[in-house]
Amino acid sequence: MSGGDRPTGTLTLFFSDMEGSTRLARALGDAWPALLARHRDLLREVVETEGGTVVDCQGDSMFAVFRSAAAGVRAASEAQRRMAAEPWPDRIAVRVRIGVHTGEPAQTVDGGYAGVDVSHAARLCAAGHGGQVLLSESARLISGADTRSLGTAALPDIEPPEVVHQLVGDGLGEDFPPLRTNAHPPPAEPEAEKRDFDARIDRASEAFEKRLEDHIAGTIERAFQWSPGKKRKDG
Repeated sequence: MSGGDRPTGTLTLFFSDMEGSTRLARALGDAWPALLARHRDLLREVVETEGGTVVDCQGDSMFAVFRSAAAGVRAASEAQRRMAAEPWPDRIAVRVRIGVHTGEPAQTVDGGYAGVDVSHAARLCAAGHGGQVLLSESARLISGADTRSLGTAALPDIEPPEVVHQLVGDGLGEDFPPLRTNAHPPPAEPEAEKRDFDARIDRASEAFEKRLEDHIAGTIERAFQWSPGKKRKDG
């Protein structure tokens, strides 16, 4: 689809990123390109089946848009199921993190997308873990998807903080580590106070996770800010 034919207006943005891709590439060696291509083909099939448009692929990341929020969420759910069911070589596990956000991204002159909503979706993806689908509040409300609240998260450079939701359903994982960002968990029973040493360790760990999330999200955003003068990969 040419840039001028891509949808505009209120769209649902889908970002995916493979977890541990560097480790997999090193382990697989010459077999890595074939696995990467299959991963892209699988995601593209799912996106296009649900009426979505693949905007771009960079490395092991994919950016797609949907006119329908429900379709974008269905694609994310099916992508995770397909990834889990695929007979990957050497019985390895290929796991992707997916972020889904609904907004009104600006369309660039070359047919791409830009603006805060694109950054929002990319940051959401970067905050997740392999096998996990994260939805923004707008994507959840408009799609009507079944989700579990993960608490209010302050995604870097995204204001104001908002509740992040995890997609739930048949074939989807349920238990994941905390969001890879400055997230506040849902209200729970008060815990006993930690010793001062443990508290310092926790704060250092949180600071490291935030720097890591900033780096990953920034890399995703830069990768998709292409222009006519740059080489663009469509998978």
